[in-house]
Amino acid sequence: MIEETETIAIRLWRDRVQLREQERNEAQTRLRIAEEKVAILMAENDRLAAENARLRALANPDADSARTETQRQMEALKGALLPLLSGAAGSLN
Repeated sequence: MIEETETIAIRLWRDRVQLREQERNEAQTRLRIAEEKVAILMAENDRLAAENARLRALANPDADSARTETQRQMEALKGALLPLLSGAAGSLN
């Protein structure tokens, strides 16, 4: 009777191990498929970002020069305001 119980326990353990291995293999397969989908979506996202940049450049070809001009104006304004702020801070002390 004890030998039969041990045989049943061994069989149940082996079945459990096989089930866990099958679950692991299925999970690994799902992971691989998900990784492939992510890679495809990332490539598509990169392609769309490049296309958006190209279309923006076509729609507004002077955007870079306008941005540069704005930055230049901001630097000039900062240069003019800093001495005034420094002078105002000195008169408060």
